[in-house]
Amino acid sequence: MQRLYCLGDSLTFGFGVRRQERWTNLLQEHGWQAINLGCNGDTTAGMLTRLQAVLADQPRGKVLVMGGSNDIFYGGDMAGAKANMGAMLQQIFAAGFEPVVGIPLPAVAADAPRQWANVVDFEKAAELLPQYCAWLKDFSASFSIAVVDFRCDFVDDKGEAKRQLFLDGLHPTAEGHRLMAQRLLTQLGDGV
Repeated sequence: MQRLYCLGDSLTFGFGVRRQERWTNLLQEHGWQAINLGCNGDTTAGMLTRLQAVLADQPRGKVLVMGGSNDIFYGGDMAGAKANMGAMLQQIFAAGFEPVVGIPLPAVAADAPRQWANVVDFEKAAELLPQYCAWLKDFSASFSIAVVDFRCDFVDDKGEAKRQLFLDGLHPTAEGHRLMAQRLLTQLGDGV
């Protein structure tokens, strides 16, 4: 059974779905020991801070890092997310773990929670997220880091988000989590 540490935000934590429906839990059936280290609302700065606990005195394995959406939501740009993701991936390499980058999901601005609209420009974020995801893929390719493109199952041929896969324009439904687990298995294989 392969060990997979999953460091991220609410997309990793599984906000809005039952524990057994979370993509990290669904992996257990396929030989992965997935340790869910997702934290609702987290940014890459918070993830970078929490990373040291993951790397300290833990059995070696893969570390999947998926974050940056909240940086863009809260800050309106990608600079902090890029810097922190680069730092995390380099630290994972240095500690002898195998990094994996998770490509985050799109945002459906029209369906995003209105009560957050006074602090988040969802329209701008929805425009920036594809650019950030493209950067993550390029950065990962430059360092030969494995990528799990969770985003690809949540957009149609025109690049529009599949709204039926979201609870609230940001978080995936149980079906979305099933697709995320399947995407990881397709790209990384079974954990046995």
